[in-house]
Amino acid sequence: MNIEAIESFILLAENKSFTKTAELQYVVQSTISNRISEIERYVGKDLFNRNNRNVELTEAGMAFLPYAERILILKKDGIIKARSTGKFEDRLAIGMVESIYKGNLSSIIKDYFNKFSTIALKLKINDSEEIIQLLGDEIIDVGFIYTNPKLSKFEVISIYEDDIILVTNNNKASVKKEITISDLLELPLLYADLGPDFFNWLSETIGFSPLLKFSVNRISCAVDFVKDGFGYAFVTKSSVEKDLFKGNLIQINLNEFKPPSRKVYMLINKNKINSLGVKNWLTIMENLY
Repeated sequence: MNIEAIESFILLAENKSFTKTAELQYVVQSTISNRISEIERYVGKDLFNRNNRNVELTEAGMAFLPYAERILILKKDGIIKARSTGKFEDRLAIGMVESIYKGNLSSIIKDYFNKFSTIALKLKINDSEEIIQLLGDEIIDVGFIYTNPKLSKFEVISIYEDDIILVTNNNKASVKKEITISDLLELPLLYADLGPDFFNWLSETIGFSPLLKFSVNRISCAVDFVKDGFGYAFVTKSSVEKDLFKGNLIQINLNEFKPPSRKVYMLINKNKINSLGVKNWLTIMENLY
C-alpha cells in the first residue's frame, strides 16, 4: 500500500467520482481503480460501494478514512522535518484553537519567532480534539486548548482564565449598555461554541436546549456577524480586545448574572519536553503562569 494509493482513496472519498479523482491526480481512471483495489486487498474489506451513479464509503471505508488522513499528515510532516535538518537547531510545532491564537498567544508566537532564529516554527490551528490527536502522534509538540484531557502522555499546565463577555456592534444609538436576564431573552443572540460549561449555563439562563437563529463553532465567525450588525454574541474577551479598543464592538454589562470563564490549558508531549524548541518556548511562557 503506497502513498499514491492513500491519496487516491482520500480524494475519491471527498469527490465520490473515479473520473474526477483521476483528473485531479493526472492519471487514467484505471489507475485509480487499481489503487483502490490495492488498498482494499491490503485492508481485507470493501472500502467503497460502487454503482453507475456515484461512489460512497462503506462502514469500513469511513472507519479507515481518518487513519488515511493521518498517514498523509505524517508524510508531509516528516518531509518538512527532514528538510529543516542542518539549517536549524530544532523545530517547534505548536497547535491551538483559533480563538486562543487571536487572544493572547499570537504576540507570544511572534516574540518566539524573533528571539529564536535557529528554531524552525510550525503553527497549526485546529479544534481541541484534533490538537490532542496531533500531540499524541507527535506531529505537534505543544498544544493550547480549553479542556484538560488528563492523559498521562501529556504535561498539562493551566495557563489563564479567559472571561466570556457579551458584545455587539457600536452602530446603534439605542443599544443598552447594561442588561438583565429578561433583556437577554429579547436579544437577537448569535451562538458561538464556547464549550459544554458555557452551553449548560446558557441553557439554564434562557431555557434548556435553546434554539438560536444562528449557531457556529468558531468565535471569529460569530464576531464577523456581530460586527455587521446581525445581533449579539458571547465571546472570549481576549479574542475581541482589539475590536473593543478600536470601537468596532462594545461590551454589554450583565446585571446580576455572569457566564463561566474558560480555562486555557497548555499541553506538552512528554517525549518532547526536553527538546531545545520546547525548552525555549517554556522560557517565553514563564511570565504567563
